[in-house]
Amino acid sequence: MTERRGYIFEDRAAENERLLAQGKIFDPLTRRLLIEAGLTPGMRVLDLGSGAGNVAIVAANLVGPEGAVVGVDRDPNAVERAQRIISDAGHSNIEFRVGDVQTLDGVEAGFDAVIGRLILMYLPDPAAALRQAASRVRPEGMICMHEADLTYLYSSPPTPLWQQVRAWFLHTLAKARVEPRMGLSLFSVYRAAGLPDPQLIFETFVAGGPQAPAWGWANVIRGVVPLMERLGIATEAEIAPATLADRLLAELLANNGIVIGPPLIGAWSTVPPNYRASSP
Repeated sequence: MTERRGYIFEDRAAENERLLAQGKIFDPLTRRLLIEAGLTPGMRVLDLGSGAGNVAIVAANLVGPEGAVVGVDRDPNAVERAQRIISDAGHSNIEFRVGDVQTLDGVEAGFDAVIGRLILMYLPDPAAALRQAASRVRPEGMICMHEADLTYLYSSPPTPLWQQVRAWFLHTLAKARVEPRMGLSLFSVYRAAGLPDPQLIFETFVAGGPQAPAWGWANVIRGVVPLMERLGIATEAEIAPATLADRLLAELLANNGIVIGPPLIGAWSTVPPNYRASSP
């Protein structure tokens, strides 16, 4: 499989704030997915690519104080910040660790579930990562992933600035070798990992008017400005990130338009007895 660059949001301090804001939009969708997939009180859960801890917190609220969540992220600073956030919020059933979600070296087995959101898209071999994750789950435990299709129309109508933002971002993903349609590949990735065919759910959000979250896409673009400049896609002067959210919203309102969130595809399956990470 083609080697991918990895995470495209390079300022991890700023990225922490972006992820926390993004959670306001995505967390309700992920919560519904985890409930549908069967996350219940008392479970011990492994969260892949935990970042700012949004998904870990959603899971921790579902498994309750008798359950536990272990989040893994390769960035020590992200782990430290996430641990501080959950400690300040009083979550006693979440632990964050530094680790590579592609290999999960040093992560023990015996979890009831493995979960993750918008993480497989960055990995060089998503199926191999799922095999490693499945080997950390007890027999009949659950693997549940939440990934996106980022090639959709970001607004309706697709006005000029919104189309420009979409073009900038998709060009960045292509040059960085990040998979923009991982959500649509989840079924085949589960099969490639030797897991039973997953159940699937597809959900997004839409909103119009003055409260429409145009800021969401502005935050995404702001986060990849340094990378876009290095790749020769656009300059900070062209993007004008400080005013991008206001300009996106103004264009939306002028055209009676709506923001369309990234379609998120959820997939979940159970781990067969005698499963091995080396499964074909």
